[in-house]
Amino acid sequence: MSDEPFAVLTRGHGRRTSESSFTEVTDRIARWLSAVEAAGLVAAFDGAAPDARVTLPFDRLRSLIGPARAACRAAGAPSDAFLDLLGRLRTRLGASPPPSLVDFWELRERSPQWRDVVSALVGPTIYDPSSYLDHGSDPKYRLSVALRGDSRSPVYATLEDEYVEWFEDTDEAQRATAATWQRFSVGDGVMLDPDIRYSLIEIASDHGEWVEVVTDWRDASGESPIFRSGDDYEGYADLLATSVPQWLGLEIDATLARLAGSVDFRAVAGGTTPLTP
Repeated sequence: MSDEPFAVLTRGHGRRTSESSFTEVTDRIARWLSAVEAAGLVAAFDGAAPDARVTLPFDRLRSLIGPARAACRAAGAPSDAFLDLLGRLRTRLGASPPPSLVDFWELRERSPQWRDVVSALVGPTIYDPSSYLDHGSDPKYRLSVALRGDSRSPVYATLEDEYVEWFEDTDEAQRATAATWQRFSVGDGVMLDPDIRYSLIEIASDHGEWVEVVTDWRDASGESPIFRSGDDYEGYADLLATSVPQWLGLEIDATLARLAGSVDFRAVAGGTTPLTP
């Protein structure tokens, strides 16, 4: 682990508790950028950015963060186009998407600056809500199919075929179902009940990994758990968060870990290892 000043400062801006709002996440980014500038470490940031997959230079991020923070604090005023899109998503899902996911989509649409900051600092590629519509798949698949360019992502298929046998052969203590998922903690690896495959929404993807919301499972506030799985997970999925702000904060920590040269950035992204100074 690097003890260079930029790495030490960056690790020091890892979250101390799970963030509950987009404002909290954005404010932490702003504090970190201000600290980098005040310490005269902008060149170090820009030098580390390419390997850390940060897609905007420091000066551009610094210019965007003020409007992004203001957008988080402003009362949501969804456009007519967004409300129409949301209505179509609700119809296809057969329910309202989790509240924080709706807020995430709306804030991205309302504030290009906030969308650009998040896109630059989050490793996985985030799907636009329109990706889940107009792909011609049977309505039974709900929002578990997405399009990105010419690529079709049927995330439901990850819980089909041989996966059903894997799930049945797995110890009950590692099976996440409607009755058991709230017993697990962030970072736990579980097998997801294949019955929820059509309720999945893949909200982001990253080189053979994907981040998925299980919309059939809700807590008392209407929020749904978020998991990360992938080609090398052997059928398991890691519980990341129970709301989109919590997940977003985790992704920012993973980016800070990459910028700081941490070899454990994957464990940070999976929620098993906190980013520490």
